[in-house]
Amino acid sequence: MLRDRYFLPSPKHAVELRAFTHGLMPRTVPQMMNHFVEDWQNFGVDAWNHIPNHWRPESGEHVGWWTLPEYLGDHFIAPLLGAPKGTCILQPNVHWTVQCILSSRELFSGTRNKIILTDGEFPSVLHSVYQWADLLNIEIECIPVASEGVPKQQILSAIDHRTALIILSHVGFTTGRKLPDSFIYEAGKKAHAQGGLLAIDGYHSIGASTATVQDLDVDLYFGGLLKEGSGSSGNAFVYIKSGLDITPRTTGWFGDGKPFEFNAKPDPHPEVRARFKGGTSAIASLYHAVEGVRLLLSAGLDSIRKDSLSKTNFCIDRAQKAGIKICSSLTEEERSAMFVMSLPQAHQLSEYLKSKHIYTDSRKGTLLRIAPFVWNTEDELEHTFNHIEDALRKNLHLEMPPPITMGPVT
Repeated sequence: MLRDRYFLPSPKHAVELRAFTHGLMPRTVPQMMNHFVEDWQNFGVDAWNHIPNHWRPESGEHVGWWTLPEYLGDHFIAPLLGAPKGTCILQPNVHWTVQCILSSRELFSGTRNKIILTDGEFPSVLHSVYQWADLLNIEIECIPVASEGVPKQQILSAIDHRTALIILSHVGFTTGRKLPDSFIYEAGKKAHAQGGLLAIDGYHSIGASTATVQDLDVDLYFGGLLKEGSGSSGNAFVYIKSGLDITPRTTGWFGDGKPFEFNAKPDPHPEVRARFKGGTSAIASLYHAVEGVRLLLSAGLDSIRKDSLSKTNFCIDRAQKAGIKICSSLTEEERSAMFVMSLPQAHQLSEYLKSKHIYTDSRKGTLLRIAPFVWNTEDELEHTFNHIEDALRKNLHLEMPPPITMGPVT
């Protein structure tokens, strides 16, 4: 049972339902962090060239700090996304990845300067696009997201010969709604016919989707392992489609083709994914990066998806019986691991549940978010909804003090 492979919260009856914010720690993480300390102590600077292969000890393969982002990309991120070797690399965060994409010299040319996205994208994407707009003369077509989800036809209609890039979230971070695979493929097909690229932000799709990047035919797919991937912070990733030749202006010394010649002028690395490296790579976070991914892959992504749908089906049934408005999709094709309900005083309800050691999340004071994942049981969901219904029926949550702020993190 996967639940036993994670450190569960205290006390014993606590229920952790915030997988969309930060996944639970796999039980192998402390040992991996000890390996980092030992490698630093025993090898010093030579660890950049060679250390024991703690990630795949049976493989007999050489590994060192210098190429660890690519190595983990090949053996853990590529299987997670159904991608071929040589196309995935670990990243410090999505913000950095978006800077690399937007700064790529091949992306914008002449009148091909339009970016299409929605106002439901995460700030790492939205803010970056607006920051680069003046410098690169980018035309931004930002399409509002309605309560029923992304306006798919409006996005398709916006794609034309001026479109350089489309950026869309695989799963909306406030709605939990998943873009259908067929729509992603259709958007990419139309973008490619016009000479544009399609990039998908998959941060919230880990454990919620079994479609491969090759099936979707996307050019770029980025995300992070902080959430359902249980890789904690510092562990994002990007997939770059085979044959896509882009050269980020943000490439650093680690992404240079001949870094140890210390040339005055940059020489882009022949391997495109390596161009997504900046300065000195942060290494400590890579030791715990893929322990959660290892668990998901060992269980099989189809099984993870089936388990997720079963648990969100339970949530739908209980919410409907309680008369609670559901913001997430009721159809499986557009449902993710995140389940969102619209409730007045959602923040106070979240705080009330926290006082009962049931950990949920609120947004905008009106949305209650939960994400029943592999470490949760149906009994825990039953326990959670019993408390929600009891609080709503007796107004128990209204006794909680109103929020002074809406953050920083709930």
